Amino acid sequence: MTRFASFPLLALVLCSTPAFAANCQVSGTVYDFQGRPLRDAVVRLVDLDTRQARFVMADAQAAFTIHADAAPDYRLDVLSEPTRVTGSNIPTRSILGMTSPFACQTGQAARQDVRVQIE
Repeated sequence: MTRFASFPLLALVLCSTPAFAANCQVSGTVYDFQGRPLRDAVVRLVDLDTRQARFVMADAQAAFTIHADAAPDYRLDVLSEPTRVTGSNIPTRSILGMTSPFACQTGQAARQDVRVQIE
């Protein structure tokens, strides 16, 4: 009976532990080619060293926030709407614009706007 008494405590600890240690916050605004806010755009944060990526959708004001691990080389991409490759049912996206590489340190909040670079 006593071995089951610790189960609720263990479940509480496991459920309250975050899935990843996000210790850096990247936020910004997405702009179209002419500099207007681009709402509902898909933004990808890429760690240039590990090639791991996180995705987020900009809100109605074109703002976004991504929580990630600290890294010395990140890049933000704004992605196109999904399209289908001829002869395939796999949706693909293209990179419409990207930022220059930037760092985000532990406990830091990085501000990076991203703009569509092709018309």
